[in-house]
Amino acid sequence: MKGLVSLPLRDDQLAHTRALMIARIAIVLYLVELLLNMTRPRVLPDEPALSIFYELPAGLGKMPGFAGSLDRLLSMPRAVFWCTLAGIVAGVAIQIAAAVLRRSDRRSVALTWLTLGCLLLPFGLLSLVVVVEYFPLVLACVPSTALVLLLLRGGVRFARVPLAALLAAFAWGALIVFGLGRAYSGLAFGTLFGHLGKSSLTDISRLAENQFRTIDLLIVHLSVVDALAVAGGVALLFLLFRHRVTDAVSGLVLGAAVGLGFNLVESAMYMKIYGSLGGMLGSTGGFEYWIRQSIGLLGGQVAYGALLGAGLGVAARARRRGLIATAAVVGAIGGATASELLSGWLSGLVREHVEVGSALDVLVVSPFLWLLPQLPLIALTLALLVRGLRARAPALRAAVAEEVAAGPAITQAEVPVLISPALRLWAVVGAWRWRGWRAARALHRLHSVQLDLAGHHVQNDPTDTAHADELRARIARLKGVSSEVTP
Repeated sequence: MKGLVSLPLRDDQLAHTRALMIARIAIVLYLVELLLNMTRPRVLPDEPALSIFYELPAGLGKMPGFAGSLDRLLSMPRAVFWCTLAGIVAGVAIQIAAAVLRRSDRRSVALTWLTLGCLLLPFGLLSLVVVVEYFPLVLACVPSTALVLLLLRGGVRFARVPLAALLAAFAWGALIVFGLGRAYSGLAFGTLFGHLGKSSLTDISRLAENQFRTIDLLIVHLSVVDALAVAGGVALLFLLFRHRVTDAVSGLVLGAAVGLGFNLVESAMYMKIYGSLGGMLGSTGGFEYWIRQSIGLLGGQVAYGALLGAGLGVAARARRRGLIATAAVVGAIGGATASELLSGWLSGLVREHVEVGSALDVLVVSPFLWLLPQLPLIALTLALLVRGLRARAPALRAAVAEEVAAGPAITQAEVPVLISPALRLWAVVGAWRWRGWRAARALHRLHSVQLDLAGHHVQNDPTDTAHADELRARIARLKGVSSEVTP
């Protein structure tokens, strides 16, 4: 915990300006959605100014054309809506006060964080509503989610993303990305349905057709919103964590963590919806768990977030930053849209040949069709990861050599093992076979801290020597423990 508290955050004026710009863009787009919704054509009688407040007769649900718990995907509780507006007003007031009053650097940091909280945190209330209402479903998704989060934490050992940044990315996905997506899309559904459904009030078949067209457009809209929200979160973390998020690998891990947080809340939502309306929608809550939290957990939102984060990491150190960042965002949007629309279309093609709900369909066909449109993007993400890890190899060798020259924390005999993942694994396995699990655990911890020390040379501020001294002291203690358990 001490490392988390002492983790340096970038608090310069550029970071403040960019962070506020991200929040302002999100709010401006939300206000545009509000304006478009308020000026939409009215389709049904007695529609309120905002479609998210429309209420059908008891038992029919709130959203036009939807029933039961399905409307929860797009509806927005009135209390959350008014909290969001109050947060926007408070954020604007704080910015006005900050511009008028003289402020110290310390007060400027506090005002920046307070403004970001007022503008963005109210959207997270939508996620909290889902977590509270569907808490048992969320608990069911926690084990697999925690497993992937541990994989993201431990999968990259050298110059790894700080735990604080990883948890912040996860929270951004679970709270802000999911909340923004629902808030935007709830308004967008009413707007699109108003424009498409006005001319078909007297034709029931055409009205149903326009509903499906609205849903297709809404999927594209939601994919765009989610991708921009993920990109905003990754960019914000790049800004705030000084020197600790350095390249495509760091961006990939952060993006995957954002997608993982979003996927947790989204999975609980879809499990509830399909669990309630499985007969109508052709799926069940259990199948959604199988797809979103089991066989396809590393696909979907996690894969799109990883691709987006890796692209932004590459863009951060490239000349054509705008082009690369745009390509990453477009790729994530395309993948999210294709996985929903193209997989549905492919399912329709094979429906006559495979029994819906059979073991073959559930275990093989449906997962394959859902993952098929994502395979090119997943392959691209893996290629970026491999290339990023290879690009880190010279930096690892140079950092280890620098630390060998600096002192006894890393010796020359330890260098071949530290710079080779295969040799590190073989050394730990050998310690377990010959000395037991305590020796293997001690050796694993020693390697981890030594790699953190090597990563210090490429991540942290060179003037920050306290962190390096702390790591060297931990290495000395671990070497003492290792010598005790491996006589």
